[in-house]
Amino acid sequence: MAKNLIASLLPVAVISIPSTPFNFTQRVDHFSLNQATYQQRYYQNLTNFVGPGSPIICIMGGEGAIPETTGIFYPPMVLLAERLGAAIIEPEHRFYGTSQPSPPFDTQRLQLLTAPQALEDAITFIQAKQVELGCSGKNGQPRCPVVTVGGSYPAWLAAMMRLRYPAVVDIAYAASAPMHFYAQTVDQYAYYRVITESAERASPGCPAAVRTMLASTLATATKDEIVSKLLCLPLPEYLQNGDLELLLNEVSMVFTYSWANLNMANYPPPNTGLFAACQMIQSVSPLDPWSALLNFLTSYAAVPLGSMLRTSGLSSNDIGVGASASCYNISTQLPSGENATISGGDWSGDGTGLDGSSWDFETCTLLVEAIGMNNVSDMFLSREWSYDWLNEHCMNRFGVVPQPRALADMWGFDDDVLPKITSRIIFTSGLNDGWSAGGITQNLSDTLLAFNMPNGAHHSDLSHLWPSSSDTPDVFSTRNIVADLIDTWLREITSKENS
Repeated sequence: MAKNLIASLLPVAVISIPSTPFNFTQRVDHFSLNQATYQQRYYQNLTNFVGPGSPIICIMGGEGAIPETTGIFYPPMVLLAERLGAAIIEPEHRFYGTSQPSPPFDTQRLQLLTAPQALEDAITFIQAKQVELGCSGKNGQPRCPVVTVGGSYPAWLAAMMRLRYPAVVDIAYAASAPMHFYAQTVDQYAYYRVITESAERASPGCPAAVRTMLASTLATATKDEIVSKLLCLPLPEYLQNGDLELLLNEVSMVFTYSWANLNMANYPPPNTGLFAACQMIQSVSPLDPWSALLNFLTSYAAVPLGSMLRTSGLSSNDIGVGASASCYNISTQLPSGENATISGGDWSGDGTGLDGSSWDFETCTLLVEAIGMNNVSDMFLSREWSYDWLNEHCMNRFGVVPQPRALADMWGFDDDVLPKITSRIIFTSGLNDGWSAGGITQNLSDTLLAFNMPNGAHHSDLSHLWPSSSDTPDVFSTRNIVADLIDTWLREITSKENS
């Protein structure tokens, strides 16, 4: 019987696995003759590596920095490495954190921020590590099979690594991969519909209370009311022109994507940040809706967590009630760079600073996500998303035109195509997660398999917390099923290569 992952639990849950960072010399542009290089930050854990021929687990970096306080994202992968005798490597994604191919905001800089370039970074890094570990499969060396792993956008990258480089990458584990979002096959209102349904499950009556609060505040307010009752001065320059609609859209966007953050971290139930936010609004809003809205913003929208939540999978413990304040500083939500706005390419939240700017660019070019709100199937103020809006934003912000279907058409990751061109990819989805609306939730073939967790949130099976007794049975079971499956596939791969 396969080793049960819970047997390796530490006595106390660990928030992160701090690690020493290393740097790898990468090409700035893999698709030109230019030989310029940059330093890509990465982490590794070789504690359990048995030696040449054993697996390499590559955790894909995504739309956020990987600081030393974070180190290896996913403790469950450390347990899997122990079981498999595997090495773990984790490269940071180009243009995030310290992995900057060129100075920030260089006019040519962001043109090299693409998924194809990121995949080339990863495959170059993996092959170099195989040589370093004595298992390249060449010149008499045995070969280390490779498992790519990721959550959210990195999950999609992990799947694309298997699709694009099958001679090197043997298996992909893609948790909460937004496959259908990037294929442009998701209804724009599906994302926040799932979030609203999740809020209702967490605290019955919560969506109704949120709708009532918004109807009593933002939906009927003047600009002076919004500013005087909610916001700290000075406002960002682009919001100082007296445009009520623009100000309303930006405040509403902060409110809305803060629920997206709470939703991604809505695990393990029942006492999550999302539950606490619902309870606060349900108790305070009937008495004073403006105070409830301000309390929500200063408590749950004070720290911009979007990109970190998507990438590394924080839990409800990371989003709690912050310090109460008399006004909300909306400027804290801006990404870096010229013409920055709170509403960006990703209406689940771009994030802030340099990382937020990079993600805004990616969702303005090849990773388009259609996400809107209608106040019918969801609890938020209505705002239709459109390609026209996105085109205008992206041209004004970066001088680029989005290409929504470019990668799907070029690589073929639609559901009907994938089974014809690839294999051995595991897709997991937490059904409480808004991103599950665009995930692969049904098996596509005997080796393209989907596992759903009714209690799971955003890649809860890969969260940065160690597995513990607070895990729900569905998440606990999914971790073990996936581990067994990866183990079985690796044995089959090794047996075939050695026969």
